[in-house]
Amino acid sequence: MMFSERVLTGNRLIICLITVLITCVSIAGCSANAFKNLKVQIGASPIRIDGRNFTVFTVAALNTGEESVGLKFSSGMQFDFVIVSEDTEIWRWSHDKVAAMMLTEREIAPDELALHSVVWDGSDLLNMQVPPGQYQVFGEILTKPKVRTNKVIFYWPGN
Repeated sequence: MMFSERVLTGNRLIICLITVLITCVSIAGCSANAFKNLKVQIGASPIRIDGRNFTVFTVAALNTGEESVGLKFSSGMQFDFVIVSEDTEIWRWSHDKVAAMMLTEREIAPDELALHSVVWDGSDLLNMQVPPGQYQVFGEILTKPKVRTNKVIFYWPGN
């Protein structure tokens, strides 16, 4: 193979790789503008069962627009919940989870309220019970770019 043929073949390979990369990014990601009509909020609801305290966290996403909002995810993990105390991360729902790496999508129709909830038992990242007190929680929708809720203050009564 002559030098000019090798260069041409190398250039074709680079162009193919760039095309594949651009295609993957466009499939796996969403523009920030795609979420302009998506209003997200997190809620924290205490529940006591059989003498034990729990808190149910729910991320709610309301599509206030006139067209569906398409959420694209790069893994099976689509949401996350984070508890902080004075900017120190206390607990993250995903910290001990494994998710399949796969492209998935979720459409939220106009006026649709999409919900995702998890239960917290008062344990921290080391699986130790946190003391009673005031904490903050926020949620994330794990698209590209991430959509993050505001922090909400809640009280943990302890167990």
